[in-house]
Amino acid sequence: MTRVEKADVFAGQKHVGTLAAYGKKIAFEYSSGWIAEGFAISPFSLPLRKELFVPSDMYNDGLFGVFDDSLPDGWGRLLTDRYLKAKGEYIGNVNQIMRLCMLSTASSGILEYRPRIEDYDSEEAADLEKFFMTAQAVLEETAADPDDVQRLYRYGGSSGGARPKVNVMIDDELWIVKFPSSFDGRSAGVHEYECMKRAEDAGINVAEYKLLESESTDGFFASKRFDRKNGQRIHMISLSGLLESSFRYPSLDYSHLMKVTLLITKSDEEVLEAFRRACFNVFAGNQDDHGKNFAFLYDGDWHLSPAYDITVSSTAYGEHATTVMGKGRDISEDDLRRLADSFSLKESERESIIRDTKKAAHYCR
Repeated sequence: MTRVEKADVFAGQKHVGTLAAYGKKIAFEYSSGWIAEGFAISPFSLPLRKELFVPSDMYNDGLFGVFDDSLPDGWGRLLTDRYLKAKGEYIGNVNQIMRLCMLSTASSGILEYRPRIEDYDSEEAADLEKFFMTAQAVLEETAADPDDVQRLYRYGGSSGGARPKVNVMIDDELWIVKFPSSFDGRSAGVHEYECMKRAEDAGINVAEYKLLESESTDGFFASKRFDRKNGQRIHMISLSGLLESSFRYPSLDYSHLMKVTLLITKSDEEVLEAFRRACFNVFAGNQDDHGKNFAFLYDGDWHLSPAYDITVSSTAYGEHATTVMGKGRDISEDDLRRLADSFSLKESERESIIRDTKKAAHYCR
């Protein structure tokens, strides 16, 4: 694989700017055309002006958060490395820019990277059961057919998150289908489906979802891609991406989510939605509430994306990845009230949200 040290960033056919190696970091500069007609792809870190931007730290391996969001993590990173090995590539020679250029059209959000190293769109029918079995072999580091690994990569190589997943077309729309990991039970898909139903009951704006039949499990959980609309890609950035904070090191509080929501959406309703998600995650016991599990979409205006990755989960340290007023465990209703009061939410709205989310989340446990 030819080494790449510089890449152009595009949004459709529009040139957003250029990424280039800058020592151990990766610098970015907007194109003149994008400055004239575009928007700030990361409002806090990359304001829309002519300047060479260089990350101030190495939290995301020298990348700005908005570009790190494009890269697969967890499962996707593991699968990418297995794919490279199957092709006989030495992983140590593959830098971050090259990984960005490996992404194809299934990558998240609107941003694309050129030169495109891989172009793996496929019209081949998706065999979910076969994908699931290959994913299990990859996770368990047992023998897997290299062709099956490459086929799985083509459908899921750009996906984030810890659990195996693929991108497939369902009724002419792009969906993410999740598979249980090696430490999940066969009912993991059903559990996430039920938890999403409860979040919806609590009034949370959730991504469209369904449960697909499976011979190997009790069902595969599927979620419609909300960064696509009418065949067009929509810009997306995570809370971690906006704040240049690595989700691997818990450092965020729900006050950060609510403050960022207020700053970029300027909407009281969106702040209430952020508070509603904080309450539901606390009551449901969703401790995997790190900064990449909250995102914002830009389609002319900024707004919270639909909620996703809502399920009952625990962390190795037994605390929420995102704290409530500095507390990661033993979070009480009064802690949530203090969070709400710090943003001057109306008492009636605060109590209604706490009551409704607590009632709905009870059925997730």
